[in-house]
Amino acid sequence: MKKWIARIGLTLLGITLLGAVGTYFFVKRATAEMFGANTALAEAAVPAPETGRVVITNAKVLTPAADAFVAGQSVILASGKIAYVGDKPDMSGSPRIVDGSGMYLVPGFTDSHVHLWQSENDLLLYVANGVTQVREMHGQAHHLEWRDEIADGRLGPKLFVTAAQLATYDFLPGIWQGLTSGRNVVRSDEDVRQTVNGLLEDGYDGLKASSYLSLSAYKAASRETKTHSARFVGHLPVAASLDDLWTSNQQEVAHVEEFVKALDREFGGYTSQNTDDFLAFVASRSADVARKVRERDMAVTSTLAIIDSFVRQKTDLETTLRAVSLEDVNPGVVEGQAMGWLPANNIYRVPQDYRTKDWKERQQAYWSAYAQAQNILFRELLKANATIFAGTDANVPVMVPGFSLHDEMKAMQAAGMSPAQVLASATLRPDAWMGVKSGQIREGYDADLVLLREDPLADIDATDTIDTVFTGGRMLNRKSLDGLLEAVREANAKSREEDIQPFL
Repeated sequence: MKKWIARIGLTLLGITLLGAVGTYFFVKRATAEMFGANTALAEAAVPAPETGRVVITNAKVLTPAADAFVAGQSVILASGKIAYVGDKPDMSGSPRIVDGSGMYLVPGFTDSHVHLWQSENDLLLYVANGVTQVREMHGQAHHLEWRDEIADGRLGPKLFVTAAQLATYDFLPGIWQGLTSGRNVVRSDEDVRQTVNGLLEDGYDGLKASSYLSLSAYKAASRETKTHSARFVGHLPVAASLDDLWTSNQQEVAHVEEFVKALDREFGGYTSQNTDDFLAFVASRSADVARKVRERDMAVTSTLAIIDSFVRQKTDLETTLRAVSLEDVNPGVVEGQAMGWLPANNIYRVPQDYRTKDWKERQQAYWSAYAQAQNILFRELLKANATIFAGTDANVPVMVPGFSLHDEMKAMQAAGMSPAQVLASATLRPDAWMGVKSGQIREGYDADLVLLREDPLADIDATDTIDTVFTGGRMLNRKSLDGLLEAVREANAKSREEDIQPFL
């Protein structure tokens, strides 16, 4: 009898283990698909790196401070670097000449908050939009591989890879979150120490706090990153207050929105019925918040456009989807449940159970106040001369990779930034913070540049009048850039399962 009991027990254990393994691989495959891993790779004609010097002649060149253009300038590029800026270039040796007459040369743009997920074709979308550097904010091992491949000559924006967020969950939810979202689950100081050390050893450029990080783990992560002089960025955890932020090692806040959420907690939670009171409270606190951000030399990433879109996604999603280039977005992401965009699976949609009497009016009131609160804080950060980076939360609905940075820059201008301030937020400021030699047009800096047909200092809308992009030693003219976009769209079309024609 004992032998039979043992055999039955071993059989049940084997079945359980097989079921667990099968479930693991099924969930991993499904998750990978929802984050875009199964989309066909774009087959784009990519020009080879230039082997000789390239001279851009007679262009209007943006100053290092990003506040003026100097006319009649020539810029010499060699081996992926800027070798000369001035009005007397050395034209010997038959260099490749690009006539910049009537055009405006600016540094390549940086999007300081993106999510590449597993959507490899997005690398081409960024370059096609003049975005030559991005800060990945949910970094995984494959992003480190892409970063190194781009450094070795692959076409794509330079990657600053922030590890997937540190978060605190109970045991079983933690297993699920680690499996499906890739978050780094920590519950104790020792968990934090081991995780931070391991991620830094793996080569990540920074560590990220989650909204779901416990207060004790947040403080432990702050201490540990300070010990290693590591970048600590991201959200302000729900369990933390602004006072906890001011005493932390956190050097960047990933959204202006984080301050809205913190002030909402201080306020006691606003509703659609007391938005005026909440906005008055935000106005009364925002100057102090901005002053402390500046005093602590923290950076703040904007993500204004996505917050502005919430009310539209909540109340009129179909029209909102028609306003973006949905054909450029990875269909796995668009159609999936993880970060879905379409009406049936959009992560911001209002559930049917909540669509009771006056639901649209209530959603309109609540989310409009949320966006207004963000803009109040943004303006105070501007007044305090805080360091602000342009970032989009790309690949979260409805932020199309590459394209969304131009939308963000327009939103920043509409919220009170001058075009010069917007350009600085997308070039020299984040690049200096990351410690890289790009973001300015000066000798010795990386030759990541964008030639525009119109003047972005007159109106930031001009950032998408792109004629040529220079990056990684390559020169991509308008035909090449259009070819990248077309290749991505063709790959997406091959992989698409849902009809998006109603939204085009």
